[in-house]
Amino acid sequence: MQELTYEDIRKLAIKEGVKDTKLHIGLWASDRYVKTRKGIKGKRCTVYYPFNKAVPLKDLF
Repeated sequence: MQELTYEDIRKLAIKEGVKDTKLHIGLWASDRYVKTRKGIKGKRCTVYYPFNKAVPLKDLF
């Protein structure tokens, strides 16, 4: 499962013509990606997983 950061999501959203604000990018991503917080190298950060109804949520974590 591919993990994406906010910066990755931001680049994809801007390419599709979404305004460059956290609100607009978050709304755009809400129906395409599952957002979760994860510890990476001792820091908590937000990661996004592509949303696919065929994949059970237990497989994302």
